[in-house]
Formats: sequence, structure tokens, C-alpha cells
Amino acid sequence: MQEFDEFLDPDLYLPVRGQLVRVVSPSAWDGLRLRRLLADLDALTPEVERVEVRRLLGAAWDELDRLGADSTIIGLAGRAALLHFGKSPDAAAAFWNGEIDLDADGEPGVSVDDSSPGYLGPDDPGGGPIDPASGLRAWFNPPEMAPVNALAPTLSWREVLACWRDIELDMHSVFGVDVNSGVLHERPWRWLEARIRDLASSPTTRLYRAILPPTV
Repeated sequence: MQEFDEFLDPDLYLPVRGQLVRVVSPSAWDGLRLRRLLADLDALTPEVERVEVRRLLGAAWDELDRLGADSTIIGLAGRAALLHFGKSPDAAAAFWNGEIDLDADGEPGVSVDDSSPGYLGPDDPGGGPIDPASGLRAWFNPPEMAPVNALAPTLSWREVLACWRDIELDMHSVFGVDVNSGVLHERPWRWLEARIRDLASSPTTRLYRAILPPTV
């Protein structure tokens, strides 16, 4: 099981020269922007990436500089942060550990995100780390998240965020949150991500019906 504090802390911690460098989570508003940016990789030019990295690292940039990190390490940290908050923690870890090449893959993290539903086959609901000896996960998501289950939405974030009006209405009716109140600038991205995922998997929501309309 993971440390309880990991579920409470929305920030990213990168090990650099024997120390953990903290990258503060973007707001829910900026997290949405990063998701949209990484959903359209043609828009992620080197110039745009440099701006986003500088903005996202914030005080972590100064900490890396204090540790004597060169431009290569800072660039690695910046890309890992982009992937962590704009794609998934697993994609960021794979990139940081040298398991994927962002430039070569085109869409970062998709092929190596072994926590995703369907990674082990159509009846795999996704979940925790995979034991290389047994091939089994340490823990599993609910069975309905498996691709073989026709009721499980498996759309990309690009397709989900295209239904923003439904998300906006669901956030208000289900959670009592007015997304236009300024709360998206106050809450961390993970706070909003968890609620969107919940809406997408609940058959009674507008978002669920938008991304998975009834067949009859």
C-alpha cells in the first residue's frame, strides 16, 4: 500500500543530487490548460515548452539552480513535471527513469502507462504495479473499468474535455461547485481531476451520457 501522505499531497517531488526538489501542483485551472496542451502535441513547440516549464517549475527552478543543476537536468525536471500534471504520474516516472523518450513517442506515456485499464488485456481494469514474476497487479481498479466492459468509458482527455459544458453542470449539481466562482484558481489540479474521473464513471451524470451515449 502507498503512504497515506501520498494521497494528500498534490505536489511532485523529484530526486536531484540527493535531495527532493518540490514542484508545487498547478491550480485546477492551469491543470486543465496543461491537459489540453498535451492533448494537441502540435501546439507543444520548443518555445511553448520552455515557457510552460519555467512557469510550472516556479520556485523549483531556483532550487535546482542552487543545487548546481545544469540545463539538461532542469529540462528533464521540467518535462517530467509537464508529464506528471499534464498526462499522468506514471508517464512522468517512466520519462524520469529513462523508460520513454518524449520526442520519439509522439504521445508521451501512452505505451508505458501500465496502470491503465486494458494494459494486461481487455479484461484488465488497470490499477497498481505489476509483479514481473506473477504478472499480477498489486491491486486492481473496479472491474467495470476493464475495456471488455462496454459500460466503461475509455476516452481520451481530449474527448472528455470537449464536453466541458457537461462537466460544468455536473460539478454544480453533483458536488455543489460553481467552476466559475474562482475555485479553479484556488484548488490544485488533482482535486479537479479526481472529480472529473468520478463524473465520467457515474452513469447518472451528464458527462457519462455525453461520452457514452445509450445504444438504444
